[in-house]
Amino acid sequence: MHVIVIASYLIAAAAFLVGSVLLGVSWRGQRTGALLVVAALAMTAWGVFLAYAEWQRTVAISWVMLAEVLRYGAWLVFLSALFGASPMAGLLRGLRITAHVLWVALALYCVLPGTSLARSAALPFTISLPLVGMLVLALIGVVFLEQIYRNISPERRWAMKFLVIALGVMFAYDIFLYSYAVLYQRFNLSAWAARGFIVATLVPLLLVAAARNPVWSLEVAVSRRVVFYSTSLLVVAFYIIATAMGGYYVRLYGGDWGRVAEITLACFALLSVLLIASSGQARSRLRVFLHKNFFSFRYDYREEWLRLTTTLSASDTELPLRAVRALAQILDSPAGALLICDDEGQLVPEARWNMPVPADLKLSTELPALEFMRERQWIYNLDDAPPLGEAKLRAPAELQALPRVWLLVPLVQEQRLVGLVVLAQARAKRSFDWEDIDLVRAAGSQVSGTLAQAMNARSLAEARQFEGFNRLTAFLMHDLKNVAAQQSLLLQNAERHKRNPAFVDDMLTTVANAVGRISRLLEQLRGGVTPATLARVQLDVVIDKALAECQAQLPRPTYEPAQERLWVQADPEQFATVLGHVLRNAQDAAQAHGHVTLTLKRVAGDAAIEIEDDGAGMDEEFIRDRLFKPFFSTKESKGMGVGAYQAREYVRSLGGAVSVASVPGQGTVFTIRLPLADRDENSLRPGPLAATS
Repeated sequence: MHVIVIASYLIAAAAFLVGSVLLGVSWRGQRTGALLVVAALAMTAWGVFLAYAEWQRTVAISWVMLAEVLRYGAWLVFLSALFGASPMAGLLRGLRITAHVLWVALALYCVLPGTSLARSAALPFTISLPLVGMLVLALIGVVFLEQIYRNISPERRWAMKFLVIALGVMFAYDIFLYSYAVLYQRFNLSAWAARGFIVATLVPLLLVAAARNPVWSLEVAVSRRVVFYSTSLLVVAFYIIATAMGGYYVRLYGGDWGRVAEITLACFALLSVLLIASSGQARSRLRVFLHKNFFSFRYDYREEWLRLTTTLSASDTELPLRAVRALAQILDSPAGALLICDDEGQLVPEARWNMPVPADLKLSTELPALEFMRERQWIYNLDDAPPLGEAKLRAPAELQALPRVWLLVPLVQEQRLVGLVVLAQARAKRSFDWEDIDLVRAAGSQVSGTLAQAMNARSLAEARQFEGFNRLTAFLMHDLKNVAAQQSLLLQNAERHKRNPAFVDDMLTTVANAVGRISRLLEQLRGGVTPATLARVQLDVVIDKALAECQAQLPRPTYEPAQERLWVQADPEQFATVLGHVLRNAQDAAQAHGHVTLTLKRVAGDAAIEIEDDGAGMDEEFIRDRLFKPFFSTKESKGMGVGAYQAREYVRSLGGAVSVASVPGQGTVFTIRLPLADRDENSLRPGPLAATS
């Protein structure tokens, strides 16, 4: 019993210490709140002192009684402060004065044995007087609580009931304890030992009372999760105690079957606890009970919003399924489904969560009930009558036929019905009131925004795929246009030069080149050719090939080669095509009577190819904003707007750079710089003019 008493009062002290910290941190300056904090601290000191007294067993009984008196004094001062704002009858005012005089007198009497006055006057300390005084104080405390609860308005009783219950239990227990002590001149040891445990269980009730009374200026936020799990543990603890008591009496009076029945009862109790603890319906009912009776609002909105955000942003399942779960978990619904509005304006099943929905279900969004839900963001409760009592607003029969269907939550985004969430009945029977409606409506807006954003992202991805296809088509058409231009020039000159053997040879070479290029394009479209690989190429060879393809158009480019052979890493065919694009653009700008010059030279460790024309030129704004913009062309219907863009991107892929210098009315210089390949090969020594090494 010695260890039990110490543990009992230490637990009481720890519980009130936690309560004191919570109350102290939440205090906002009101006198009533300060007195409640002082009372909680007094309970903490009381528990520590009684545990110390039991441990030492040398503390005088007068000091123990002093601790009891001071504890009561703190609570009576707090209760008197609750009377301060209310008019009191003369009898009640006199009782309050009597209570304060009594506890102060008792405190002085308990201090008296330790003073010199008591030793000189030989005044003995009698335990009976403090015991009777404590009994009277407990009775006065009960009277105070009764008067407080009786005289406050019915609306405030909801806020005060937990304070009345907590202190009423404490005062009633002390009445029993001190009555026993007065009658038998000794304390009941079992009751004395249990008092600490009992007082510790009152702390949550006091915290809830403080949270419900903002006039005390104590903004205590009691976590719903902590209350839920703490209550669950208390219920399990009391259940285990009851089972143990039942097992004890079964063994005591069960005869030969007693031990067997005790073991069977214990196993059955353990199985029952496991079944109840794993039951979602039991947890849901306990949560509903706590929210109804312990909190001002049913939901902890911060926690609900964080859980909603976490569920929507998770990646464990598809977004439509997460959207259903996000709304279902708010109302503790075990099943649901999501219907999404398709391109035809019909709601079709998108996700199912523990709810069988016909795959061929289709609902027109123009149904009166759905239109009403969209316009007013109305959450349809199928347990209620149709909105406004109109039969035409009755929910669609297809949805009412779903198993255990309860709520229809519209997902509205910018006055457009994005989808509809169908929720099944909650695990525990519950009402659906304004607080549920506001939270579910706000959560539905968040879900609809997330779903709309996901659908827009999917549409954007599809648009980008089409954009990529269109870009590829534009590049192919650009190459085909160049081939067609070559063939057109051949046809224009064929009638006049068809008997010239040199022209015929050039024509056959040009046609063969065009056939090869078209064949490569077809292979690329079929995906039957491997990506081009880089190799060391001699620039003179590539430039000669590009110049040859441009000879049919005026003005014919002139070439100024470098003093040495320059080699770079590139694909010869693709690089020749890029040079051809740039040369033809220069020819178009210079027109037939202009001049186009291609110059190759070495600049430090790079090869520089300059293509200069004396055309109309371009201003800085055009070069900066539009020259390299794909699909923008100054040639109206004759151009595709991809030549300069394609040249720049390919040169960049080789590690090079493109620069343009132009003056309106004077011409343009288009410069391509590429890093040289192996430096040992870029010399004046003679060597083969092969395209690749």
